[in-house]
Amino acid sequence: MTFNRKQIMTLAWAWARQDLWSLRLPASHLRRLFNDALRRAWAEAKEKARQFSDTVKSPSRPVAQIEAEICTLENRDGLRHPDFERLAALNLELRAARLAA
Repeated sequence: MTFNRKQIMTLAWAWARQDLWSLRLPASHLRRLFNDALRRAWAEAKEKARQFSDTVKSPSRPVAQIEAEICTLENRDGLRHPDFERLAALNLELRAARLAA
């Protein structure tokens, strides 16, 4: 798996600037804050990759069953927040099942 380094760096800079602003520190502390933010960004990227690889390695259901559940959710009259979360999880599971097939 490859990592999008630009996205990781952008996230780290955003976190460092946010920390600088929220802690009301002078700009001279930005380098230290960036180092910490970059470590956090890499850790988050690696954790997401690990979670994705776990789902890819062990697809629990066939693609047709996952697609049927997605179709059922999408054809409801109204969706609530838990339904959107379930739909996102199903789409991730579907992607993993397609990669494993």
